[in-house]
Amino acid sequence: MTELGKSPADTPDRTPPVRLTIVQYGDYAEAAARFQAGGEANYYAQRYTVDFVARLAERPGIEQVTVISFAADLPEVLTHNGVHTSGVGLYPRDRPARFRELLAAMAATRPTHLVIGAPIAPAIRWGLSQNLSVLPLFADSFRGTGLKGYIRNRLLAWLLNRPAIEYVANHNLAASLDLARIGVARDKILPFDWPEMTSAKDYTAKPAPAPDRPFRLLYVGQLSEPKGVGDAIQALAILRRRGLDAQLTLVGAGETDHFMSLARQHGVGEQITLTGLLPHDRVLAEMRAHDIVLVPSHHDYPEGLPMTLYEALCVRTPLVVSDHPMFALRIHDGEQALVHPQRDPEAMADRIERLVSDPQTYEEFSRRAEISVQDYLCPLKWDRLLEDFLDPAARKDLRRYSLARHSYF
Repeated sequence: MTELGKSPADTPDRTPPVRLTIVQYGDYAEAAARFQAGGEANYYAQRYTVDFVARLAERPGIEQVTVISFAADLPEVLTHNGVHTSGVGLYPRDRPARFRELLAAMAATRPTHLVIGAPIAPAIRWGLSQNLSVLPLFADSFRGTGLKGYIRNRLLAWLLNRPAIEYVANHNLAASLDLARIGVARDKILPFDWPEMTSAKDYTAKPAPAPDRPFRLLYVGQLSEPKGVGDAIQALAILRRRGLDAQLTLVGAGETDHFMSLARQHGVGEQITLTGLLPHDRVLAEMRAHDIVLVPSHHDYPEGLPMTLYEALCVRTPLVVSDHPMFALRIHDGEQALVHPQRDPEAMADRIERLVSDPQTYEEFSRRAEISVQDYLCPLKWDRLLEDFLDPAARKDLRRYSLARHSYF
């Protein structure tokens, strides 16, 4: 691999230094400071990504690395590990999106290379208008319905198919195939993943839960209606009306007041525990300690492939999940999980009750988990993707991971 930013024929005075700007959801400065203080990761691969970006900032040929969060307004900070950070709250509640402010923050970094971590079309267009090297790098599906959704997706595909965009990356295979479905050229789509950081080999198969204690259900993720949290609460109420002593733990942040109010309306307020955000190691421990992990996402939620599915399999806790299209390549009903129709609390309760009443099926799912996670993660990892994107000599080699050239089946 050549020095980043240079091809073999380049001379130092002809090759400008790389100035990389990454637009993403998370607050890089907060995470870096937390790790420096001895804190823990909040989600899968967080420390891996933070550390890798810091290492990029130290590389010869890279003048500056900037991470801009689009989740919230954040001050400009130079972190202890040399990364410039800031933030623009792109989608304020009940107000228009603040694209102008985000583009101004991006322009202020004077980038040569731009990584856009969400399908933010104005940001991608701006990068192209400035003749930058642009890498759209998503963890999204594109399930918009109706004419409006169809037009939005076709316009996005047209933008991503511009010759100036060499690659479009998306997390895991199903979401990458969804890019192809909306019209993005298969030879430029790169399914990527995170490295294996936990393994089913580290856990023993679980016995079926004892019938003389409450059955413990767990949800991990954003607390919102499109993620199916309301459905999970209603399913809990249905189970209790059927006489099943069940409890539900909700791990994550979001509309906590709304969901506690909904729980009280359904008479299950005392059976629900809200933990807020937890360190990632604690999340794994909670997954292991609970009896079922629920992933009830609605089809209109733009899931890529939630790591919750992979982690639940690794700790060998059975899954009950919705029939979201992005799950179907990795999760098959009756093999890795029990699958229910989206937005159907009654059907979710049926699947949960089946696992409660069928110890053999429960234990078989737990035993089979090690097989279920084989080849679950795509071979192209996030750090290799960014390294090769920044290296002109190596970038062409990424093509071998594209949907058109790599055998994923």
